[in-house]
Amino acid sequence: MIRLLFLVLFSISCILNAYGQSHMIIRGRVLDTVAHEPIASATVSIYKKDNGKILKYGFTNNRGGFSLAEVPLADSVFQLRISYVGYQTIEMNVSRALNQTEINIGDVHMKSVATQLEEVQVKLPPIMMKRDTLIINPEAFDLKPNAVVEDLLTKVPGIVIWGDGAITVNGKKVDKVLVEGQSFFGSNPVVATRNLPSDAIDKVKVYDSPRNSPDQEETLEMDILLKNKKKRGFFGKISLGEGTQKYKERTFLINSFDPKNQISVFAGLNNTNKIFNNASDFLAANVYKAGGEDLKSNTPSFDQRGLNDFFIVGTKFERKWNDRLKTNIQLLHDDRKSKALTDAHEIVSLAEGNEQEIVENRQDNRKAIRQSYSGTAKYLDKNWELSINSRIQQEKTTRDQLSTRQVTDQTGQTLSDLQRDRHNGEQNRSGKFGFNSSQLNQKGPVKFEMSYDFETENRKEEQQENIMFKNDDPLDRLKKNNLSNSRHEMNTSLDGLNKLVAKAAGMSNIGVGLNFKSALLVRHQNEDQTDFFLNPATDEYSIKNQSISYSDRLREILWTPTLSVNKAIQKQKGKGMNRWNFITALGLETFSRKNASDHDLRVLDQQMLYMLPSATVQYSQTRQLSDKSVSIGYQSLIRQPGVHELISLLDTTQKDLNYVGNRDLKPEKQYQFSFKYTDMHFSKNRNQTLNISYSLRKDQHVNSSTYLPDGQRLSQTVNTDGLPSFQATYYYKRGRTLWGKALNVSLMSTLNGEERYFFNNDVRYKNTSVRMSHRPEIQYMPFDHLKVGLLGSIDTYWNSSGLNKRKTNTSGVGLDGVLSWPGRTTWISRLERKHYSTRGLPTEELYIWNIEVYYRMLKKEQLEIKLSAIDLLNNNITVRNSLTDNAIRQVRVNNIQQYFMISLSYYPRIF
Repeated sequence: MIRLLFLVLFSISCILNAYGQSHMIIRGRVLDTVAHEPIASATVSIYKKDNGKILKYGFTNNRGGFSLAEVPLADSVFQLRISYVGYQTIEMNVSRALNQTEINIGDVHMKSVATQLEEVQVKLPPIMMKRDTLIINPEAFDLKPNAVVEDLLTKVPGIVIWGDGAITVNGKKVDKVLVEGQSFFGSNPVVATRNLPSDAIDKVKVYDSPRNSPDQEETLEMDILLKNKKKRGFFGKISLGEGTQKYKERTFLINSFDPKNQISVFAGLNNTNKIFNNASDFLAANVYKAGGEDLKSNTPSFDQRGLNDFFIVGTKFERKWNDRLKTNIQLLHDDRKSKALTDAHEIVSLAEGNEQEIVENRQDNRKAIRQSYSGTAKYLDKNWELSINSRIQQEKTTRDQLSTRQVTDQTGQTLSDLQRDRHNGEQNRSGKFGFNSSQLNQKGPVKFEMSYDFETENRKEEQQENIMFKNDDPLDRLKKNNLSNSRHEMNTSLDGLNKLVAKAAGMSNIGVGLNFKSALLVRHQNEDQTDFFLNPATDEYSIKNQSISYSDRLREILWTPTLSVNKAIQKQKGKGMNRWNFITALGLETFSRKNASDHDLRVLDQQMLYMLPSATVQYSQTRQLSDKSVSIGYQSLIRQPGVHELISLLDTTQKDLNYVGNRDLKPEKQYQFSFKYTDMHFSKNRNQTLNISYSLRKDQHVNSSTYLPDGQRLSQTVNTDGLPSFQATYYYKRGRTLWGKALNVSLMSTLNGEERYFFNNDVRYKNTSVRMSHRPEIQYMPFDHLKVGLLGSIDTYWNSSGLNKRKTNTSGVGLDGVLSWPGRTTWISRLERKHYSTRGLPTEELYIWNIEVYYRMLKKEQLEIKLSAIDLLNNNITVRNSLTDNAIRQVRVNNIQQYFMISLSYYPRIF
């Protein structure tokens, strides 16, 4: 089936190339009738003659000229429409001769409305450009009575709506979707685009994000402006679902908004593996558009584990008090119960052809209850923006785990046979407070920005377990762990120090830019752990295990100041600009770590200082229809060891697997070289990015394991000679037409490779590994009521060392179909297939198929009946394969079971 996927992708590529010539170019010039002066920024649109569907649009340049490339050859006669505010709209037919691929219509003269003797009604064009802002006029598009914003956007050439709701405009990503200049019930764009009716929209604006910077890929923002009578609204969802196998879903969601307030009240429960972590996710999964849910995250899939019962209730309140002050508060309570059955199979290669085989079976029952509060406040004045954020959360978790683990050698002899019954109880309270202050309008020579975050955590854990190894006496133990943690982080930034230096030196300009950044992190952690054995004589946990009982007081301080020097050289070039940007920086990292403990093996005192230089050279070309950039960079990085890597204690009761600390472990140094190429072609609606990085390492952190004859394994992290690594990522998105219908293609490919050493029974081996991953996605609308999607995934991992040569391959292909037919009916089908193959482990081939049918009733289609058929092929499991230095491992976990459900939903809507 994977071969079939690549055959389809190859065929589509050939078709795209073949139809690359199945487009034409229409050129011309627009002039004022009276003054005969060119009219700049006039909208030029091409429509199909038979149905008035817009095929292409563009704008005239400063000389009044226009050139519309890649106009689909949908017909032999097109309608050309030229619009500009204050002028009478021109409509004319354009005929194409056989095999003609370029048409020049010459000069077109527009009459000013002011020169007309009789009243002329001026129609706004469907799309127009005002300065650097693209404006979309909904009234110019033919939409269904109950269409939403997303339906409008899909009719605009150059705009692509992807399956998860993400939006690209001429290849550029829309990073933020606003309504009336502010966020709309969170940051997920689908809450606005799949809920707001198109007839409530006055206009849609698209413009460059104000957060764009020269060293990052440019993104867009979209602002949806409502009609004056539609700036207050009320919408939501109330649903009830009953299914076979006692499956159920309940949803209650009410949203209300006006120019000052946005209020959400919601509750939901299900046992169908739909988990929501915040209000934004819940709102995005319960939108008005039929089938508008994100299929990848809100329906059963291969990535989910276990069977989950989930309940959530909460509220969200956002208020704009005035033009300066905004607040946002969210309250949540959720309750999750899960049951997971796990089977793991691992093969470990040892020296001289020896092997160990590990088989583990585990049953987990977990219950977690969480309450949380989060809030933000933003204050703006003419010169400053202040943002304050806070969060309080408490969580109580209980977990029961019953597991068996058996280790055998290559002859089948049992080395270790473990049975464990474990009960965990944990209470966790955490809080966060922080602020960010930045200058909006720089008055002095230096622009200042500062942020501060304080986090605190208190965790109490109690773990009781019964452990029994074969041929050993059973062991009953109780571990108590109390941890309190506080973290302070402060970041400051001073931009424009060059102006201050020039002023102090009496100069007008020193020729370069100087910026200073500082990051300070202070962490305190108190941890008390006590481990007890059961005393059979008293039936109490009173025998203290000194080996892993301790009381710690940890303090860490990390300070990283960085001074950067930049120089920009830019030159106007025709309709665009060429720009060189040079940045070099010198950073220092000073690190202090001290752990005071009553356990001698956990006492720690470290102080370190490192220099971290970096440099970047970037060249960019900005044109009217395209942006290109190339950058080359270098930076030094430090990877500090974690506390657990330094002072972990040997657990004498954990006989089959143990991780111990290495207090002599030094930080790992990395010297990274990078290359980035970005190409955005707006007229072709294409965006592609290539990132390559190559790293050299010193004092590399690697694993060292000792395998004992009785099945025990001791592991720790050690330093060794550094070996190189590389990573390459290619990202491609393209939107165009095929046979006059929208075709969207995206591809994400990664290639990672590295060489590293590892130690096996004190013998050093060299390991070479390569990972390759491809994620192609194709969306096509062969008919107005049908959209199909083809999704692929290929992950291959090669691993070679002195002990073995392994290869694991995971491939998948998915086929989505969305059919809106007959009227008021929406069909959604998702079929996905996964193939897992690893040399030495069983091959798995899994299928999952879900079908949902929506039918809408009432005048505004507010009442919905949905039929769901989930996991028609009875998949039931999730599989994960992985490779490490000398081991291969396969994990199988139970998943959602086949069920059928009928749901009744009502969508209250007042706009």
